[in-house]
Amino acid sequence: MRAMRTLGISWPTLVRGNAFLRACWRGLAQIYFQPSVFTGMAFFAILVLADPPAALGGALGSVVATATAWSLRLPRKPLHAGLYSYNGALTGIALAALFQATSVLAAWLVLAAMLGVALTHLLAARRVPALTGPFVAIMLLTMAWAPALGLAHRHSLATGCQPGDLGFVFCSIGQVVFVAPLALGLLLSYVLAVRDTRATAWAMLGALLVWACAAALGPVWPPLAAQTGGIGVNSFLAALGLGMFGFGVPARLAGAFAASLLCLLFGALSWPYFTLPFNLAVWSIWLLREQSRRAAR
Repeated sequence: MRAMRTLGISWPTLVRGNAFLRACWRGLAQIYFQPSVFTGMAFFAILVLADPPAALGGALGSVVATATAWSLRLPRKPLHAGLYSYNGALTGIALAALFQATSVLAAWLVLAAMLGVALTHLLAARRVPALTGPFVAIMLLTMAWAPALGLAHRHSLATGCQPGDLGFVFCSIGQVVFVAPLALGLLLSYVLAVRDTRATAWAMLGALLVWACAAALGPVWPPLAAQTGGIGVNSFLAALGLGMFGFGVPARLAGAFAASLLCLLFGALSWPYFTLPFNLAVWSIWLLREQSRRAAR
């Protein structure tokens, strides 16, 4: 089969020779802490199968964020790794998945992606890992301002992850980027494991333990059952993120359970939290390590 071509150049060659495009693809992959062009392409393909508008939103968010960081001449190494664009990509996915497509939404997505770069750089300047903090801040603002902006929610037939489902862990991995079908969540898990089998396996173990607790306690504790979707997403991300930062298994499991407890707290307060529990859990454990290192000097 002949390779697809643009202006007489095959797409693989075009991507390999274009630092901007590589940074855009890595921006999609970095949602799961993956600095890989292949992983970004695979994620995009899975998103297209699951929700084409969300896929386009993610691509637009990554492109706008990368272009913003590029024009501001931010540090090249993190820029090329996609670290300035993954929050824009995730924000674009979320906006397109949750709201109906309009010109206002497109304009807000562009502004949000640019704001995500500024917030990421602000955190990086203070040597704090951005994680998905900018995404959470922007989405909370969006939810608060949606009526004023005239944003209408999309009607989706997809359901969240249920504790009684055998594929809860795979569903949770997919729900990070609003991918609902179990089969696509399983495919997404495979793509992650290809790049980093060990870190993915330990993160899945953390989510599996959380699932076991949710399945056992959910029937007798309704608040837990109501938050299982958020718990699955945040516990997996906490375990995965801590693994990528070099923390051992006990810290990863502690982060997963801490994120789960925060989901219950925010759920009880009726706060929309997205991935805020994951951020707070990882930041707390990361800060404890930094303080212990300073004390040891």
